[in-house]
Amino acid sequence: MELKKIDEKTYLAFALKNSYISIYQLPEWGKLKEENGWISHLVGLFENDTLKGASLLLEKPTPIKKSLFYAPRGFLLDYHEPNLLKEFTQEVTSYVKNNNGFLLKVDPNVIYATRDADGQNQKVLNEEVFQEFIRLGYKHLGFTKNFETLQPRNLCRFALKETYEDTLASFSKNTRKNIEKYAHMGVEIRVIEPGEVDLFVSLLQETADKKHFVIRPVSYYKKMYELMRDYLKYYVVYIDPNKYYEFVSGELKQAKDDLVKLEAEMKKINIGEKIRKKHQEYENKVKKMEDKLLEAKKIKNGGVPINIGALMSVFVGDEGITFMSGTSNLYKEFGPKYVFYNEHIKECLKQKKKYCNFYGISLDLNPNNPYYSIYEIKKGFNPEIVELLGEFDYIVNPFFYHLYKIALKVYKIFK
Repeated sequence: MELKKIDEKTYLAFALKNSYISIYQLPEWGKLKEENGWISHLVGLFENDTLKGASLLLEKPTPIKKSLFYAPRGFLLDYHEPNLLKEFTQEVTSYVKNNNGFLLKVDPNVIYATRDADGQNQKVLNEEVFQEFIRLGYKHLGFTKNFETLQPRNLCRFALKETYEDTLASFSKNTRKNIEKYAHMGVEIRVIEPGEVDLFVSLLQETADKKHFVIRPVSYYKKMYELMRDYLKYYVVYIDPNKYYEFVSGELKQAKDDLVKLEAEMKKINIGEKIRKKHQEYENKVKKMEDKLLEAKKIKNGGVPINIGALMSVFVGDEGITFMSGTSNLYKEFGPKYVFYNEHIKECLKQKKKYCNFYGISLDLNPNNPYYSIYEIKKGFNPEIVELLGEFDYIVNPFFYHLYKIALKVYKIFK
């Protein structure tokens, strides 16, 4: 077999039919990373004239005068075909070496194991593939639990049913209730136009500031939209002022009606502690809804929708992924995540995807874990937890690899 550089058309024709395809393996992803100093290579492994495997390789020149090579989400090939991974590894590492590389990093889009929604009952699916990487000399960087790797290792997804109604029925009662509730509150969603990417980033920035992580500049997301618009959608969640006012008005009217009805009943019966408590609850609800109505009136008088959340959804292969999102810290009570997750599910069904993937989570499902909130809402959609194989390093040049590891530690300290 022989590894060759291939053109984008040949690569895409092969890649889009491969079951391991992801956004990270699209040629457009390579072009996007070129904006940040990477060099993209499209390579294919041929047996005579038959393309047996392919990969996007990202090359990053380093200060040590050698290049790091990264195959994001691994190679596109049949990992269960005898000797194919071995042949590809031999050829691609030679390619890396011949192009002044010292390291090949891979994080295959191959499921190692699955768990139930509570993180229990692990079922190992591809131990033999994992062991083959080890036999071939790859250094495994661990079965990480959190977000230590370049891309999330632990994901949560669920299989879509034939219809939206059937899919909805598979969620928890509380999740179904919340989806309906926020829709009634006048919380709506729309696809943003190309000129509104700044709006998406501003909402992303609010979450970044709160969670203490750094996001890319606006130009990065604009370029991403330009390159990948066939595979992604940017959404914004907003409060419709008029619908929200109508919702609160209706809730207040219902609360007052309930109070009047209870007080009428109280005149006919002996009033016990249980009735007094219920009466106090009804009075408190009326007061609460009166305050809410004042808030809703201010929003209505403002005359413009209030943007409270944003989502980027990616649709590649057999799944749709909630790739990244952000919400306004001031409007959590409006449940923007339920609204954009629900819309994402509808789009997955529209595009006839097999899975809805809510992307990265922590495997540490202890409520005290700082990452637990990422999974808390997602759990109600009754997903399975998917563990990928993880990240591997194939060391092409040991001396420069160790030099690079030292430099990386120093960089992280200063960062």
